[in-house]
Amino acid sequence: MQSIFDIVIALIQEGYLGVFIACFIINMIPFLSPSNMVLAGVAALALPFLNPIIIGIIVAVSATLAKGIHYYAIRASRIVLSEERIAALDKEKRRVDKWGAIALFVAAASPVPDDPLIVYIGLTKYNVPKFIGSYFIGKVIVTLAGALIGHAAALQFESAPIVLLSVALTALITGILFKRKTEGKESDLLQEILEESVSSDNGQVKEPPTDEDDQAE
Repeated sequence: MQSIFDIVIALIQEGYLGVFIACFIINMIPFLSPSNMVLAGVAALALPFLNPIIIGIIVAVSATLAKGIHYYAIRASRIVLSEERIAALDKEKRRVDKWGAIALFVAAASPVPDDPLIVYIGLTKYNVPKFIGSYFIGKVIVTLAGALIGHAAALQFESAPIVLLSVALTALITGILFKRKTEGKESDLLQEILEESVSSDNGQVKEPPTDEDDQAE
């Protein structure tokens, strides 16, 4: 895992393009990517000579693009669902249309896990422009804050680049561990729900236990 972090830090040190590539790759990992506020802070901490506002915007764009890909992948997965399951999801569309933008904004602008929400949004075929706009606005708020905090911290260590990289690497590792801890239960629950959905859509209905089964137990 250490080599992965070395690659990420190396990409970030390449400048704006490296920041975009590194953050995009990390955000493509569902449920395990660290907070984008942390990513923006790490990038600004490692690159104090770059504009923190631009860094924050770049991180927000990369996160939105990655989650947009997740959205389309999940939306396309509706093809494996039964007509009954699709009909049930479509009944939720009115509620999603009403509250989706607010929910996306809150999830993007806070530590609230956003991957389960994106799964729900994708399955109900939420409006794409609204999805992108709401998610980006929420995300850019936290990434700008993270980048500005990281830049301010970098000014305190501008004469010690090794210390900067160590702090940046520690922040990145901590962010991933925190993300794994806070979203682990949500991802396990989501996996169980999806497996149950696929099982029921394939006609695999679990039969109730018989008296013989109860006696055997």
